Amino acid sequence: MVAQPLDVVSPVGGAMLTDEPWLAARIADLSASWRTDSMRVGATLWWCMTASALVEQVVGALAQERPIPAPTLDRLALTLRADGTVERIEIDDAGTGEPGGAPDVAEPTMGRDAGTAEIDIAAALRETLTTVIDRLAAVSGVREAALWAVVTDVVASWAVDAGRPIIGRRLADAIGAVLPEPRFVEVAGRTFVRRASCCLVYEAPGREKCVSCPKRRPEERAALLADYARRG
Repeated sequence: MVAQPLDVVSPVGGAMLTDEPWLAARIADLSASWRTDSMRVGATLWWCMTASALVEQVVGALAQERPIPAPTLDRLALTLRADGTVERIEIDDAGTGEPGGAPDVAEPTMGRDAGTAEIDIAAALRETLTTVIDRLAAVSGVREAALWAVVTDVVASWAVDAGRPIIGRRLADAIGAVLPEPRFVEVAGRTFVRRASCCLVYEAPGREKCVSCPKRRPEERAALLADYARRG
């Protein structure tokens, strides 16, 4: 996936992810920064970064078996960059859209009944993603299936980073059939995500395909991943 530029700006509430004019403006900001006039490219790049930030906290909590509030839209606080991309998303306990609120005692946590809580978290994440993807597809014209594939890959990527790929599979299964099954590949003793999505960064001026890009020839991708694994 593509790296993000700097210049972090103030947080906004998660409800903005359902505001179509706001989404269009953020995609326009990113497109200007990446010098692309393609809505498809700009929206896909923006979603890759946003989806990654959205699932990071959830995958991390599941991997570490620690409590986390349900990731409903009213609980999300987005930290944006000047180019319109999402740097980070915090999940607020109190549902105010501001990090650090008071805990909601009615919210199930990941204690002894971790399985039930995990199902609740996955259900909330599915609802949030479904709502945002519906609005983003309407604004950008990008197919919903392509946007869900991005979610699969960022879930899998954070699970690999946490050293627990199984968490990616488990979360995807709990979210449901709308999410493609995460895939992994072992190369030179390391686990990588076998991606279902393409961030389209190579369609922006002066950019190239990612090392793990699914649009590379399989043998080329395997060689690049092996080289990356050796150097890493």
